[in-house]
Amino acid sequence: MRYKIRMDGMSCGHCKMAARTALEGVSEIEVEEVEIGEGVIRTDNPDAAVPLVRDVLEEEGYPLVSIELADA
Repeated sequence: MRYKIRMDGMSCGHCKMAARTALEGVSEIEVEEVEIGEGVIRTDNPDAAVPLVRDVLEEEGYPLVSIELADA
């Protein structure tokens, strides 16, 4: 399933790449896109993926604001 994520603290292309790289390190998800302040990921196991996504974004300094099911 696809999920739209929103995160704080991003302001430039470097932020976007840092967040994308961090997310790509989470084996439970597939990263579709990352823009400043938001992104789209895929996962079949959101219960396991959400805490990991939250943790890696927090470590990079981009706190997760929300995650919600995206339109297909």
